[in-house]
Amino acid sequence: MSPLQALEDHLGSIDTWPSSIIQYLFVDTPTPRVVEALTVFFIGNGVPKTLAYRLYHACNPTTTNELVRQLFYTRYSIWQTSDTFRRTYWYYDVRMRKHVRLQVPYSTQLLAIRENPIPIHGMPAPPLGVHNTATRKLISIMLERVRQEQL
Repeated sequence: MSPLQALEDHLGSIDTWPSSIIQYLFVDTPTPRVVEALTVFFIGNGVPKTLAYRLYHACNPTTTNELVRQLFYTRYSIWQTSDTFRRTYWYYDVRMRKHVRLQVPYSTQLLAIRENPIPIHGMPAPPLGVHNTATRKLISIMLERVRQEQL
């Protein structure tokens, strides 16, 4: 099974994910801002860090850099272990189809939020799917390659 198929089994079709997340996964250069947006999306939607990184690595050839891997895992670790890092983030919950507020620390608050998420009212749903990305043809080609990879 490919990392993409494993994530789609968990979250649903990639066409229900925010287009910005898809763009970050496949095309954008991994910067701290991009990695943070991806980790917030994956953590908020309950994706294990190893699976999330495997997908990111399969989708984006620029993630082969060890610094990118460390940044990705560090972001996850901050969310999972911090009891002092208190900041609010918003992510798109693919099951609820709404933006949801997520606060750290992960260990105590994320579980409660996953059971009783706090929708952000008035915030419109983001553009969803590959067809709403700026590079849909390139991403479509890359998607076919990623679908063939095995875990």
